[in-house]
Amino acid sequence: MAALAFLIIGLACALIARVLLLVAAFRISVAWGLGVLLPFGPFFFRMNYPEEASRSRMLRIATLPCFFMYILLGPGPAYKRQILKTTKISLVPVGFSLEKKKTPAATPAPTPSLEERRANNIRQFEDLRVWAEALRLKKRDLLHSDTDGNIAYAAELAQYNAALEKAKAERTQLWPTAK
Repeated sequence: MAALAFLIIGLACALIARVLLLVAAFRISVAWGLGVLLPFGPFFFRMNYPEEASRSRMLRIATLPCFFMYILLGPGPAYKRQILKTTKISLVPVGFSLEKKKTPAATPAPTPSLEERRANNIRQFEDLRVWAEALRLKKRDLLHSDTDGNIAYAAELAQYNAALEKAKAERTQLWPTAK
C-alpha cells in the first residue's frame, strides 16, 4: 500500500512539474509552449531559460525519491514471483556421470476388474460430455480474427477427439454388443 502511495505522489509531482514548465514556456512564447510538448523540448527549454524553469525544479527532483521508494517497496518483477512459484527443489541427490543410479523396482499396478473398468469408462464419457459442452461454448465465443485462439481451440479439439476415440475403443472392448 505504501508503494502505491509513493507512486501516486511521484506521478502527481511529475505532472505538476510538467504543467509549471508548460506555463513558463507559454509565457515566453507560443512556439516554446508547443516545443515543450515535443520530445527533448523540456530539456532545451530548461537549458535556454533556467530561471523560468526553476519553479518546477523542486517537484522534478521530488519525483525521483518517490519512484525509487515505489520500486523499493513495490510488488517486484513478475518474473521473479513466477520463478519462485514454479521452481521445485529436488530431494534426490544428483550423482556424477560415472556413478550408477539406483532405481527402485517397480511394482505392477493391480489390474482392475471388469466392473471397475466399465464404471471408469462411464465416468470417462461423462467427462467427455462436459468437455464437449465447454468446447462448444469456446467455439461460440471465439472470434474468426483471433488466430491464436483458433489455433488453441483446434489443438484442444484434436485432444478431445483423440480421447473420445480412445474411450469408444475401450467401450467396444468392455461391451462387445454396444455401438
